[in-house]
This record gives sequence, C-alpha cells and structure tokens, in this order.
Amino acid sequence: MLPRKFYNMWHAKPLNEALYYLDFCWIMNFTGLGVAALLVALNINDVARETFFNALLGVSCGTLMGANIALPFVACLFHDVNTMTSLFIHFMPPLVMYTFMWNSSDIKTAWPNIFHLNYLDHIQFFPTSGIFVIPGSGLDSVVGCSIHLYLLWWVPYVIFMLHSGIDLPNKVKQECPKWDTVFHSTMRGGTCIAIGKVFRGRSKQDSLKQMEDSNFDLLDFFIYMAFHMLSSVAAIYVIGYPCFRSQNFHLFMLIFLTCLTVTRGASRYTYYTTKMHSRALRKQFAAILDESKKSE
Repeated sequence: MLPRKFYNMWHAKPLNEALYYLDFCWIMNFTGLGVAALLVALNINDVARETFFNALLGVSCGTLMGANIALPFVACLFHDVNTMTSLFIHFMPPLVMYTFMWNSSDIKTAWPNIFHLNYLDHIQFFPTSGIFVIPGSGLDSVVGCSIHLYLLWWVPYVIFMLHSGIDLPNKVKQECPKWDTVFHSTMRGGTCIAIGKVFRGRSKQDSLKQMEDSNFDLLDFFIYMAFHMLSSVAAIYVIGYPCFRSQNFHLFMLIFLTCLTVTRGASRYTYYTTKMHSRALRKQFAAILDESKKSE
C-alpha cells in the first residue's frame, strides 16, 4: 500500500504531494520499519534495543494514537488506497505495541533471536529526575526517549520549512508552484482561519485569501509547529502513560479507535450514496425545476 500511496501522491493534481512523507506520522512509521530491519540484520546490544523500544512505545501509544482521534481523515474506506494507508500508519503502531507490551512471551518464543524484550520488566515511563524532560536528559525512560525522537524529527523539519518548504506552494512567490506540504494542506483546511482568529486578530477574508494563495507567514508556521509539539508531547503523557500502566486501557483505546474510524468511514459512505448524489441531481435538474415553477 505504501508504494501505491506514494505513486498517487507523486501524481496528485494540482500539486505534487510526495513531501507529505516528511510529516511526523510517516517518518515514525519509516523509523519503526528501519529499526525492525536493523534488529534482523545486525547484532544490536540490549541498551540500544531498550532505547528504540522506549521511543517507539511512547510515540505509538501517545502521539500516533492521539492523531487517530484528532485527524478526521483517519477513516476506514475500503475502496480508497490513500485513506486506508493513512489509517494503517496511524492505527498499526499502537496495535503492534499492544502485542509487544502484553504478549511479549509469545513474541520471544516465536522470534527469540530478533526480539529479546528482556528489559520489559524494568522499563520506566518517567525519568528518575521527575516527570518532565529537558533535551539531553531522561533517556532512561519512555517519556525521555519519545520526546528526543520527536525532536529528531521536529528540528530538521523546521529547518527544511524555513529554508525552502514554506514557499513551495506559494502562488504569490512561485509562478507555477509544483510541491505541496502537510503544513500548507492543513492550513488550507481551515487551520489558517482558526490561527488568524485566535492568535493573530486577522479577518476571515484575509485568512481565506492566504488559503487561496497558500501564502502563510513565518508566525503562522511557528504557531502551527508550537501547537504540533505541545499536542504531540501531551499525548505521550495523557494517552501513552495509561496505556503503559494498564492493558485494559490500552485495549479499550484500540477498540474505541476501531469504532471511531469505522464510524467516520460509514459517514463518508452515507454521504457518497445520499447527499452527494442528491446535490448532483438537484444541480442537473435545477433549470427544469425553475421552468416548472415559472409555469405554475
């Protein structure tokens, strides 16, 4: 599904969407696949294994699980490869981590030379210094490793956007823009209006003009990235910690996310089969209906 999704993104119109793969959720899935490949190919010591596990545990059960709830496009649409791929990259990591956390003995029995997992009994969620983490500390915990992994994405992404990314789809600065980014897509989806109203004192008309031209300034970008960081880190604490402590809560969240994504998909199919066609029919027969009303 990933290659097919990439093909669709590369050939998307009017803007190429391949740079969407630079977004956090995609990079974390690629990181997980890369770590799995390393475990198979190399003899990695248990300290590195534990660090990888802690980082992926917090991100999967915290940030990615929170993204399942917050992002309306994470839905179950069986006919749509793009949507189903997005569903899998957000839902599979916390599901896989459920298996590792609560069925580790089965995994060690099946793949003893790949997954050691002998550190599961003594891993801790919060660092020994307290519940908060500053860069360079807390690597003995799930929170510390997860936040450092997030920063390893956040800093390069901000640098890329400041260097060139923020102007790629800009119709004001680019005569024929080619590339799109998740930041611009999210802003055009209505986030620009919310940021303008709450933080910038900007009129809705000005925000709509910015959305039309994909012309967002640096302050908009920094507000967006600050909110992204706060919500991602908060999810590690608010959702990740209960999942770490309780198998029942972890299972409940997976069931809840399944119901949520299926409901979203059902709502979309209901729209496709009723409202969308009703609007199309009304549009097609609008002239005839107007004439019949006049004749009456």
